[in-house]
Amino acid sequence: MSTRSSLASPAQTNRTTRAQRLPWLTILLAVALLLRLLYGMALDPLQPYSNSGGDTGWYLEFGARFLRGGETGPLTPPPLYLIFVGFPQLILPAELAIYAIRLLQIAASTFTCYFAYRIGRAIGGERAGLLALGLLAFNPIFIMESGHITSETIYLFFLSAAFAIYIETLKRDSPLVRHFAFVSVLLALATLTRAALVAFPLGIVIHLFLAYRPRRALKYGAALLVVFALVLSTWTIYYKLRWDRWIIAGEGLEGFLYLGATDWQGPFETDAQLDALTGQADPDDARDDQYIEGAAIIISSDIGGYLSRRMGEWASAYLTPHGVHWFPGESLREAAFNWLRNDFTPDGLMRLVQADAFAPKVVFYIVHYTGLVLGLFGIWTTRRQWRLTMPLLGFIAYVTLMHFVLYALPRYIFPATLPYWIFAALWLSQRLTARRDSVKTQA
Repeated sequence: MSTRSSLASPAQTNRTTRAQRLPWLTILLAVALLLRLLYGMALDPLQPYSNSGGDTGWYLEFGARFLRGGETGPLTPPPLYLIFVGFPQLILPAELAIYAIRLLQIAASTFTCYFAYRIGRAIGGERAGLLALGLLAFNPIFIMESGHITSETIYLFFLSAAFAIYIETLKRDSPLVRHFAFVSVLLALATLTRAALVAFPLGIVIHLFLAYRPRRALKYGAALLVVFALVLSTWTIYYKLRWDRWIIAGEGLEGFLYLGATDWQGPFETDAQLDALTGQADPDDARDDQYIEGAAIIISSDIGGYLSRRMGEWASAYLTPHGVHWFPGESLREAAFNWLRNDFTPDGLMRLVQADAFAPKVVFYIVHYTGLVLGLFGIWTTRRQWRLTMPLLGFIAYVTLMHFVLYALPRYIFPATLPYWIFAALWLSQRLTARRDSVKTQA
């Protein structure tokens, strides 16, 4: 046999490697789907309807009302998740509607794992992509989130799809305008799920000017912003026609600014405090100016106290795993601090360990901090690949800075953990590659 025939070309080698690893992609996606099905389908299908005081009950009630044309008043959040949970309730009995919503969310969460694979592969190669997929597939926080009726799962689905297509587009030699237009549609759909994303496309446009020459960046950026504005305008126009008010994506920014300046005491108590602070009582649908005035009064009267409060709330939201509230009992963090301060004895430690849901809460904390720490390692080690990684890093910065000013909860920080896990996969992939090369060198 000739030497030429015995040597495979680089393209052939790449195809062989991809073919060998394809079963791992299929296996990991199947595992991600199975774990989510096992958790989500085991939940009580009628329990969400009893959550009348929480976001889940509100989404279900107002999603159904909105699609049925019932009275809702001007809606604060954007419409996409309301439509998502409302439509199954129009065509199915209550129990089956919840199963349908959870099945769709499980599928969306599994696709988020797949898009994480594509992002990791585009930046760090096949191994990095598979690691990103595996880290999300087995991640208990992402698994359990898919079974709960809140907007995060659908929001992350659109967001991860936008990042995957955008980063893959950056690797093309001559990307077309339609590629960026498609990314813009996905970002707009994410914004119509969670309005907090509304300013993020401006950051993408800035990145385009860093990644391309000005003429091409202007063309791509213009296409992205125009398509984004057109998709958002559908809700803006509808809102104006139905409730005679102009909005962009959603309302509530002013309220979150005020809540970030004060302490949440419940809806009625917070409104009463605001009325007393500003000396007026505005109706609920005309409070925006009052929220801004109240926030200005609090901030200007004690800037140091405001910054201290924001730092404490922001740090608490960042350092508390999203979803730990799904477990019963006292906050693990508060219980641990109480043990350290007031009951630092073996008996106190035993009482802490025997507290409600101690083990799963500890697992959530370990998983959460692992993602943050390894993600920071990955951010540092991939700094020279800034052209591909900057969109992910920009999203982390966007969420972080936004909720330093606005009201912060672990749930609001949670979407930023997706890039952290992708960066963690990139770091692990580099470490594994370095170890393999070291072994080969020693051999």
